[in-house]
Amino acid sequence: MRNIYAVFIIISFFYFSAQSQGEANNWYFGQNAGISFNTTPPTALTNGQIDTLEGCTTISDATGGLLFYTDGITVWDRFHNIMDNGTGLKGDPSSTSSALIVPQPNTPNIYIIFTVDEPHHDNADTDPLTSDGDGVNDGFMFSIVDMSLNGGNGAVVPGQKNMPLVTYNTSGLLDSAYKCSEKITAIKSDDCDSFWVITHFVDTFYAFKVDQTGVNTTPVNSRVGVTVPLSGYRRNALGYIKASPEGDKIAVAHFGFATVTAGNGPGKVLLYNFDNTTGIISNEIELYNGDSPYGIEFSQSGQRLYSTIGFGDEGNGRSFLMQYDLSLPDNQIAASGIRIQNENSQDSFDFNEGALQLGPDGKIYRALFNFASEQGNYLGVIENPEELGNNVIYNEKGILVNVDGTRNVRLGLPPFIQSIFAQTVDIINNGNPNDVNLPLCDGDTYRLSYLNIPGATYTWFINDAPTTNTTNFLDITSTGNYRLEIDLNDGSCPLIGVANATFFDVPVAAPATITQCDAYQTSGDNITIFDLHTIDDQLTGGNSEYSTQFFNDMTSAMAGTPRINNEDRFENNMNNQQIYARVLNTRNPNCFDITSVTLEVSTTDVNDVELRACDDDGLEDGFTTFNLTEANAQVLFGITTTGLTISYYASTEDALLNRNPITTYTNTTQNTQGDDIIYAKAEESDGACFGISSISLFVIPLPQIEADTSYFLCQNETSIDIDAGIPLNGNISDFTILWSTNETSQTISVRQPGIYTAQITSNLTGCSKTRTINVIASSIATIQSIDINDARDNNTVTVNAVGLGNYEYAIEIEGVLSNYQDDPTFTNVPPGFHTIYVRDKNGCVPEITQDISVVGFPKYFTPNGDGFHETWNVEGISTEVMSNSLIFIFNRHGKLLKQLRAGGSGWDGIYNGQIMPSSQYWFRVELDDGRILTGSFSLIR
Repeated sequence: MRNIYAVFIIISFFYFSAQSQGEANNWYFGQNAGISFNTTPPTALTNGQIDTLEGCTTISDATGGLLFYTDGITVWDRFHNIMDNGTGLKGDPSSTSSALIVPQPNTPNIYIIFTVDEPHHDNADTDPLTSDGDGVNDGFMFSIVDMSLNGGNGAVVPGQKNMPLVTYNTSGLLDSAYKCSEKITAIKSDDCDSFWVITHFVDTFYAFKVDQTGVNTTPVNSRVGVTVPLSGYRRNALGYIKASPEGDKIAVAHFGFATVTAGNGPGKVLLYNFDNTTGIISNEIELYNGDSPYGIEFSQSGQRLYSTIGFGDEGNGRSFLMQYDLSLPDNQIAASGIRIQNENSQDSFDFNEGALQLGPDGKIYRALFNFASEQGNYLGVIENPEELGNNVIYNEKGILVNVDGTRNVRLGLPPFIQSIFAQTVDIINNGNPNDVNLPLCDGDTYRLSYLNIPGATYTWFINDAPTTNTTNFLDITSTGNYRLEIDLNDGSCPLIGVANATFFDVPVAAPATITQCDAYQTSGDNITIFDLHTIDDQLTGGNSEYSTQFFNDMTSAMAGTPRINNEDRFENNMNNQQIYARVLNTRNPNCFDITSVTLEVSTTDVNDVELRACDDDGLEDGFTTFNLTEANAQVLFGITTTGLTISYYASTEDALLNRNPITTYTNTTQNTQGDDIIYAKAEESDGACFGISSISLFVIPLPQIEADTSYFLCQNETSIDIDAGIPLNGNISDFTILWSTNETSQTISVRQPGIYTAQITSNLTGCSKTRTINVIASSIATIQSIDINDARDNNTVTVNAVGLGNYEYAIEIEGVLSNYQDDPTFTNVPPGFHTIYVRDKNGCVPEITQDISVVGFPKYFTPNGDGFHETWNVEGISTEVMSNSLIFIFNRHGKLLKQLRAGGSGWDGIYNGQIMPSSQYWFRVELDDGRILTGSFSLIR
């Protein structure tokens, strides 16, 4: 029996006392957000699958390796896959805590997920048309995870999921309808061999014992203090509960004490004593009454308490952060409450009241989320939560979580077993037992140790495995998770010290030389400027985890201070000056090597050149873009050294420091004639500067030629001569002409319409300019028809002409030719015989003409012998035009007085030898074209 007992004690000690801070090193929360405490400071995680407004929880192993996490509904494993049987848990994303994970003491691989549903009023009424979530208030439940299943990735054990725990008065109708609040916390018990899992509902605390046999489903009930009205649920259920890390206090944030269903009422912050042996909660102290408290958290020592409180009963999107001093007597704690200011000296914030959670580093983290903007990029950080009031440093932008714009902090943060955060002993001896990350260098031997306490038993663990070392120290030489557990053998829980040691490789650096050109200020004085970081790759071997620092002497390099303060523009004091480089591992700057760097000034040089460019960018404004690489050959002309590369810069300083290299440059001086200067730098294959020279830029104007133009090739012509456009005062021998037809004469004869170009190159400058000539087909007009609308007050004539040309029109009336017009229609044309003219604006000849007649009728005639208007006749007809037309004239009684034929002399106002009186007479005209026209006219005597 004695051997069996001894084995049991070892197993018990290993699987329970290993609850160290590493189990809380990974947090997943909000919208795919997370942080890791496996680094110092903690860093953002971007691999989380969780998406929850509030409730969430995470568990890692003692070394900080992720095991699994959940929102109370779905469980994800360490690879962020949904765990076997890991769906359908009965938490709720809108439940304050939703879930909390507790390892089953002294039972390898077994973990218990406790869940609390959101007790929703729509699920508590009797109306079948209203519901929330799964339609049921599921209450307080637990499920078992076995990490030995599924190849070590874990699974929710079939048949052991969503097992209910009773946290309500089963005889009460509303109690049974709601079943729980949204509050859950856990703490190690005084026997060091079990946990208490605690919740609160209405007026009672329920403390469930969890030991190596599992969950004791019969809780310890403590009916103490205020009663939270069920009539005000669901809102009254909101808010966190936390145990102090030492397990002697319980704090509760009640969001409201409303008395109307789903309503809002002022809340409270309450503090209680907790008996870690019996599970009894007692001695309520009211710390705050009013507004809407939500988050609650103890400092690591348990001497300070913090709460986030929203303004107003509903929480209006703004909040504040309170601190209470728990070291004071009970009757003074409430009065110690003080608002904490952020880094901008503000004590009210544009964020909703969010969760508070103590971290493994002893700092308290705050969820910052604004419902209105739906933004939650940061976690706030209380850097020194043990300080009092105005000495507290609270950084509202403590950790950027939304590092890629795709994730958000929301209201909740993962709760843990609060005893995980109890102060540990310092085995690193760095003065901060919360900083357990220990960076070391390959080849180091580091001694972890703690006080040698008489009568104590020391057990060292490496990567969670016990060692045979029983001394108070351990020398380490390799990366690992190291833990010391000290049993004082006085019945108390063991003291725990943790060190996450990482050994980093030490860079190996060889001496290096930087060769620079003597092109700074005064040439020939061997004084120039160096960018020392140009040899970074040489010093680091291209290892991106290494960086460099530079020093004037070895003593400074060894001490790491003072550094050269202008490493990217260092001015030497002599040729071959020696300085020192410190090559360090950026992940641990204490791992470094030192080597010498020689600053050599080059004595070689390259050619100064002139670079000319034609102003051929299409603007001809005196500005153009130079292709600097066209100067390469001139820069290196006569240089016998091979393998040189050329780069260009706008200034000598840029060239010396390899800054802002350019391959093209647009001059800034109009029509520059060497006013703009660029610098060419020649470098050897190892990056050594061979020489720097100046490149003087010249803009060359293009030949002055005639503007682009158009020629017209008439359809009745076989060819046309076109000209290249050299000005009359130009000397043809100064130019070379190349037509698009490959002809080289000043003029060429073309037979086809089209686009022709003449490239004219100055023989003096080599610059070319192209003249474009558009040869356009044209022709004389063909009159297809003429539309004449006559015998009316406004006679119109429209000419219908076709052809390749661009035509204009004129009309000749009584020997007078009108102005030419683009419109083919003439208006108000008098009756009579006229001629139409159509000509090509493009110059094609001959001009086309056509005679027309416009029929019209005089409105009167005056046969009085004065020689004017002596007869009446139809105008626009003749013996040649509509010669068969007939004209009939009647008096007002319809009697035919005269019949005329086309071309006749007209009616003289006499009928049968009698002079007809002044009167109105009527006519009828039967034209050759079939028209019959009628009307009247006046005879005036």
